[in-house]
Amino acid sequence: MIVMTDTKQLLQGLQEYYTSLERHLGELRSEYQQLENSWRAFNSVAEGHYADQFRSGWLRTQAQFQEYINQSEKIKVLLGERIEILSQLNREEGSTP
Repeated sequence: MIVMTDTKQLLQGLQEYYTSLERHLGELRSEYQQLENSWRAFNSVAEGHYADQFRSGWLRTQAQFQEYINQSEKIKVLLGERIEILSQLNREEGSTP
């Protein structure tokens, strides 16, 4: 059985997902910036063994967060490309008699 997909519905869903991903990334960056500012304030005055342990944990967290952002950006680019291709397909189908 072959199922025909309504490309306009698919396009709308991809666009909604893209918008949601952009919003999510914006919120993450904003919240992360606040957290990083707090980290910098703490790091400038923290000393001792506990501070060293915390620093180590923070650096791992920072690297993992950056990796998450980088992967999300790759998804966003790929999604944008697919949206453009699907939009073009829909325009071509719409102009066909």
